[in-house]
Amino acid sequence: MKSSLRNRIAQLGRWFGLLENWVIASLVMFLVVFSLVQIILRNFFSTGLIWGDSLLRQMVVWVSLLGAARAAAENKHIQIDLLPKLLPAASARVLGIISNFFAAVVSATLLYASFTFVQNEMSSGTMAFNDVPNWWLETAFPLSFALMTIRFGVQFVDKLIADHGDLR
Repeated sequence: MKSSLRNRIAQLGRWFGLLENWVIASLVMFLVVFSLVQIILRNFFSTGLIWGDSLLRQMVVWVSLLGAARAAAENKHIQIDLLPKLLPAASARVLGIISNFFAAVVSATLLYASFTFVQNEMSSGTMAFNDVPNWWLETAFPLSFALMTIRFGVQFVDKLIADHGDLR
């Protein structure tokens, strides 16, 4: 039963990863196409969409933060790996557990801060462009930090289970 649940969770994680990759790829394609449209409008028609540059900046933020969350899921985020290579295997595992715990705590702190930031933006009522509120676009921050917090937390628990048995 436990392995069945674990397999279903793993399958759900794979499906979510595919969805995430699709969203990131779609946003990158949108960035490329929309940038090209802006360049053509400016260079050949001496015009452009006034809100276009602002939208592109916001999409770069979304791609960056979702990419960081994806990197955390695949354990391909920036990390210092010199010390674990120099330490004995047992010490390196303990360092990995501590590292994932610390990353989960930092991500959770940033999640809280970004949630507060979006709430403040909601109450301010400022608009980004064309009646689109700033806070809609800034939801990338709490979303991505929530994903990172969950992923680092899961990696922390996985390392604990792998190193200490079934946690019973």
